[in-house]
Amino acid sequence: MSDKKEKNSLGIDPDGMAHLNAMHRLGRIGIVCAIVVMLGIPTIVGIYFNALPSIIQVLTTAVGLLALFVPGAFSETIAFSPILGSSYYLAQITGNISNLKLPIAKTALEILDIEAGTEDADIVTSIAVSVSSFVTIAVIVVGVILLQPLQPLLNLPVFKLASGNIVPALFGSLVVGSLSSKLGGGVTCWGRWKVPAILFVIVAVVYLIVVYGMNNSMGFALYQGFLMLALIPIGWFSNKWLYKIGQIKVLLPGEELR
Repeated sequence: MSDKKEKNSLGIDPDGMAHLNAMHRLGRIGIVCAIVVMLGIPTIVGIYFNALPSIIQVLTTAVGLLALFVPGAFSETIAFSPILGSSYYLAQITGNISNLKLPIAKTALEILDIEAGTEDADIVTSIAVSVSSFVTIAVIVVGVILLQPLQPLLNLPVFKLASGNIVPALFGSLVVGSLSSKLGGGVTCWGRWKVPAILFVIVAVVYLIVVYGMNNSMGFALYQGFLMLALIPIGWFSNKWLYKIGQIKVLLPGEELR
């Protein structure tokens, strides 16, 4: 019997954990370095110019922001990690996860027909997020250089209209991918669109109640993080229930819908 282990489609040892261990180690180091840089630079500048705020001022300002962003960050970690895998470290450092990193990772998995959560998927999403980060940096550099020369062009109404619809377009493509029956790896899931439909109705009802019922147009932003946390178990139980009653069917490679 040969000692050489069988490898998967990407040439990776399916039992090996070298890649995941290395990514988690580098990810933790990167996160620590990012925190040191992000907090260290303003601290050094504040000390140099004798402009450091007091602890009371920091806590007073941070309470409102933490109440808004901590639930969202916690829920995003739970929801996005199964798709992004270990590339979530880099996505957190470079930012813009919902609008850029997550759609790119999902698109890469769908193009290569790879099931999320596998080691192949982890490698593919790592490459996709890394390339996306380099492209983002390059675009920002070019944008800063050309910002002044292109100022008259950027002020045209047609460009303002396009820039105002970038985020809806990105989320639209993300929704289309989520409604597809293909899960990757030849696995299909018929009727999976029903779970996002249930979640959409819940979010729409909450939005109407907060914005129009409570007449608070800004209040919905405060509930977003908590709403995302609530939608995770609702989506999970809805998916299990619909699968149990036959409204959602999972077909392995080679199986046909009955």
